[in-house]
Amino acid sequence: MNDAARHRPRRTAQSDPRLGHRRLFDADINAQLAAGLPQDARQAHFTRATMPDSWLEAVLENQPSYRAREKSVAIDLRGLPASMRTEFAWSIERQVQLGMRIQAQNTTKLTRQIALVLTDPEHARLSSLTDLPHEDWLRAIRKSRIRIGEPLAANQMAIVGRILARAVDLLVHVYHRGPWWELNVWNPLLDTRISLREHEPRRNNLIYFSHLITPWLREAAKWWLSRQLERGVYTWSTAFTRQVNLCWFQRYLDVVGCDGPHLVDDPRRLGQWVQGFRQWLNQQRCTAGANKGEQLGQIHRRAAMTGLEQLYRFVFEERDEAAEVLAEDRWRRLGPQHAVLFRYGDKPTGPKAPPPDAVLSDAVISRIAEHSGLLAQPQAEGGFADEQLVRIVGLLIKTGRRISEITLLDYDPVLAVPFPDPDGSVARLRYQQTKIITEDSSIPIDQETLDLIRQQQEYACTFMTGQNRPGVDPKYLFLAERNNRNGDRPYPSTTARPRLTKFAAAIDLRDGQDHLIKISKTHTFRHTRATSLLNAGVPLHVAMRYMGHKTPVMFLHYARTLSTTAEREFLRYKKITADGRPYDRDPREMFEALALDQRTDRILPNGYCALPPRQVCDKGNACLSCTKFVTDATFADTLQQQREETAKLIDRRQHAHVQRFGQPMTDDNVWLRGRTEEVAALDGVLLAIDRVRHHDGTTTAVRGAGAPQRRLSGDTAAEHAAENT
Repeated sequence: MNDAARHRPRRTAQSDPRLGHRRLFDADINAQLAAGLPQDARQAHFTRATMPDSWLEAVLENQPSYRAREKSVAIDLRGLPASMRTEFAWSIERQVQLGMRIQAQNTTKLTRQIALVLTDPEHARLSSLTDLPHEDWLRAIRKSRIRIGEPLAANQMAIVGRILARAVDLLVHVYHRGPWWELNVWNPLLDTRISLREHEPRRNNLIYFSHLITPWLREAAKWWLSRQLERGVYTWSTAFTRQVNLCWFQRYLDVVGCDGPHLVDDPRRLGQWVQGFRQWLNQQRCTAGANKGEQLGQIHRRAAMTGLEQLYRFVFEERDEAAEVLAEDRWRRLGPQHAVLFRYGDKPTGPKAPPPDAVLSDAVISRIAEHSGLLAQPQAEGGFADEQLVRIVGLLIKTGRRISEITLLDYDPVLAVPFPDPDGSVARLRYQQTKIITEDSSIPIDQETLDLIRQQQEYACTFMTGQNRPGVDPKYLFLAERNNRNGDRPYPSTTARPRLTKFAAAIDLRDGQDHLIKISKTHTFRHTRATSLLNAGVPLHVAMRYMGHKTPVMFLHYARTLSTTAEREFLRYKKITADGRPYDRDPREMFEALALDQRTDRILPNGYCALPPRQVCDKGNACLSCTKFVTDATFADTLQQQREETAKLIDRRQHAHVQRFGQPMTDDNVWLRGRTEEVAALDGVLLAIDRVRHHDGTTTAVRGAGAPQRRLSGDTAAEHAAENT
């Protein structure tokens, strides 16, 4: 595929949630809005004396800094039709309920421009803010200002446009009579019909379906995602990601086109058509983010294929309903082949192990903690003026939680510990489970972590006082700074990551190879914490529960045991050969030869095989008679079990031999001699292992003198073992 076939990004509408519907205005709904307003909100002109108290608390110009400059809080709706006055008053009331700030002067500036537009005969009959698209309103305002010889500056037009967009967005949802999913923009903040979990980390993310310009694809995507949200199959975060993934399929349709929802008329050509999409993805490049311009990665390509496949699988299963609801009969042409668009192996698996920089060294963590105060310093002093981010970073380091689990902490997330904890934990921290649902959503914390939480609670109380809500406890511990008068919006992670990027650059944060470290990838703190737990010797099941994972496979994906830890664990046990003598080579050489993470074919159920990698074993399972077999105390239980089973096997075979031949097997019997040697070897190994144990149960790694390999009897093996301890 040539370069011309690659996707070229285009701009599409993102702020008009009306689906192209015109004349959304409904006089009956408008009358209901007017009737639902408080009595003191049914005016055309509001001053400090006549404005509702709830409005006055929300007006930006009523804040102390603005009042000192004698800013007016008046809102003037005069000159507008009654229906528009109702719309403005209702939108202000709704913004107050949502905890937003009201800019009185800019709102009045907008109403004056709307009134000016209505003096033009072309727009004299407009009765609602929804009668014109957002862009047409701005065009009409600009034209009216030029007509009177007083054009607005670009920054003033931007302010007016922002106030207008918020009011129109609110009105669209209240005027819209159809199913909520018909809207091209899904905004959970403004549309209460959207199903959300109580603590949704991406609550503030809007889903824009205007990027999907193919009608049948856009409508099917909205119907599919709405059903999955309502049924609880998808969360809002998943729905957001699925829509983004489908954009790649839309871009492919822009390049090659298609015959409709069924993709191809000839079902036999479907596989070839889908493979063309897969090959096209391999040539695409990232259009945004840190990797902009680079080849599209395996994870993104897999996500694009998965989103498309799940859409078609869902619609195939409910194709008759889809054809009826979406008014697109061609969905009935889907066959079983559409439910499995990609063959096994078509979708890339992506990296299965964390990258090398996923774990931060102790030196890096110390440097971050040492300079974290820079985040709270005023901007005039070179800081970031973000006191909350200092404590967020502290909790990331101390707990290893996901950043969404930190920013969504309840205002009071601390649970008391009923009994003193010998490990130093003073309380438990309850966090929101946003990804993996487990039975326990709390972890033990120490005094330092508890102090961070108490400091942030003091900040939250001060914040609510600044919002004219003294004594009101916010919903979350870490709070969004803007439009959050109710304290029900958490600190956005989209604010934290860019600031952490700049913070790392400001303190010149580098690793041991002098490479800059990106702590904006906050999951590195989680990798680091998980690795620290393993390296400290915390049992796997305990570390899994702390990190909130259900399976060892999931946990080990996030945590890498350092190579030094693996080597230390390997070397701290004395290695014993098959004849009970200490291994005569340097254990470090053996560790390198085995390369445990790559030479798993040399790890045996009861020890290790020291056979060089290029040589092939010809002894089958006769390891106990092989000079290349070594073992240590970690296999003691397995060796003891093997010894008991071998002894029982000898007894059973002797009994069977007597029953059949009338006499037991002699010592020179070829089978009995082999089994007897195995028992003798196991006795020697177990005795040698036991002799190097200390009274406290620990063992010492002792290197043998290097005598030639030979079979020993039990007594001789014991003597040699005693000499080498």
